[in-house]
Amino acid sequence: MQKRVCALFFLFALCIGMLCVHMLTVLEQNGSASAVRANNTVSAVVGETRGYIYDRNLQPLVNRETELTVALKPTFSALFAVDAVLSETAGKDALYETVASGKIAVAAANVPLCVGEAKTVSKVLRYGTKPTAVHIIGYVNGDGEGVCGIEQYYNDDLKKANGVLRAYCATDAKGRLLDGTALEFTADNYNNPAGVALTIDTRIQEIVETALQKFQIEKGAVVVLSTDTSEILAMASTPTYDPNRPADYLDDGNAPFLNRAVTPYSVGSVFKAVVAAAALENGQAETFSYTCTGAYTIGQTVFRCHMHAGHGAQNMPQAMSNSCNPYFIALARNTGVNPICSMAQNLGLGARVELADGFYTTPGTMPAAETLTAPQDLANLAFGQGELLASPLQMTAVYAAIANGGVYRAPSLMYAKTDAAKEVYQRAFLPPTRRAMSEDTAKRVGALLYYAVENGSGKRAKPQNCSAAGKTATAQSGWIAEDGTEITQSWFCGYFPYESPQYAVTVLKENGEGGSADCAPVFQYIADSIWNLQ
Repeated sequence: MQKRVCALFFLFALCIGMLCVHMLTVLEQNGSASAVRANNTVSAVVGETRGYIYDRNLQPLVNRETELTVALKPTFSALFAVDAVLSETAGKDALYETVASGKIAVAAANVPLCVGEAKTVSKVLRYGTKPTAVHIIGYVNGDGEGVCGIEQYYNDDLKKANGVLRAYCATDAKGRLLDGTALEFTADNYNNPAGVALTIDTRIQEIVETALQKFQIEKGAVVVLSTDTSEILAMASTPTYDPNRPADYLDDGNAPFLNRAVTPYSVGSVFKAVVAAAALENGQAETFSYTCTGAYTIGQTVFRCHMHAGHGAQNMPQAMSNSCNPYFIALARNTGVNPICSMAQNLGLGARVELADGFYTTPGTMPAAETLTAPQDLANLAFGQGELLASPLQMTAVYAAIANGGVYRAPSLMYAKTDAAKEVYQRAFLPPTRRAMSEDTAKRVGALLYYAVENGSGKRAKPQNCSAAGKTATAQSGWIAEDGTEITQSWFCGYFPYESPQYAVTVLKENGEGGSADCAPVFQYIADSIWNLQ
């Protein structure tokens, strides 16, 4: 009897073991218990998310908005239940076809709804109705892969946080809906906070984007840097595009995909700060004098001053204030080509900038000293013309270095990486610094730029609530418009507050009237708006 009981026990244990092995095999084949349940459900994707892109304060630049979305069980009675809540964008014919095919339908909704056959849920929108920092962030294609900007260069990091929101309801083994079962939602890693953080400050980014619209700059850019770190606090380009539907802009002749903030342009007189720095660093004094008669002639080449009658006798503060080209030609020739080119290169001109890992800008053009063989070449360079090309970002870094006591640091955009708890786990390193000029030279150049804002062509840039230093420019581009006239680029580069600099700002307008009219008022608006944040 005892042997029979033992035999039955071992037989029972063997059956239980085999059953467990079978269950484990089923679970392994399907991935998880939830996958097994999925075999007895009908489901539909309601929304998909991707890793976050934050600003420096971990405020989101994407995934900022949600949209009310309704999911319908594949029953015709569900269509009647949701008719009153559907958004105008919801295609009712498509909903009917989806439900008729036995699938869960999803559509935009106006108001919340929760009945057995239909429920609403908030779906995260990647870019939303008011996208920000579009040229920095970029966009994704239909497969969810980053195409440009941060979306492209940090695609792998952002994909790690991919998530999906699904609607489902139970079915029998033959796929038929079970009576009385309600529609449910399941979130798989949906809206995971992990991602990357940029140096951008959302508040300042909104200010510069508003400024471009307010002052009706149709083509142009604004850059704001921190003067002590050269971190990019804001960078905007116009015209822009809607990252929700980039294909609509492919044939736009205004080049909305072009990030003008990192595009090289003729810089004009904002380069005079570099010439002044080279001159002062090499022993010239602010008292260096030249009498402007309205033109400077070298051989057969005549370089005109914007003041056709001439400015008369000028020293360095007066010439910077009046933006006198003949004076700076004389100053450049007295200083020499090598010190000026060396100063410009030490200030990052002609070098590409790595905004983030592998994300490089175009270098622009800074001619080498040995290529400027004719005196006319140096004369052109003296007031920022000739072969010299630089982007608004590069010129902002130049002025940030002056504000930072002569210490240059390349601009940067990457701030940190964040985990699923929205905690920073990897902080980006700032680019190394280098001394481009002595602290004394930087202070003296700053005083020249302050004088230009207080008394000269930069008067319209003077903030109401703080002091500033800066320079205007109206640069010949060599581009010819349809009417046969040459397109000029308007600039203002500066920093504030003058006594204890915190922010360097560049404003560029394509095809403008002049830096004083087009860009200086934009600088003033931005400076006052940022100052009011404090």
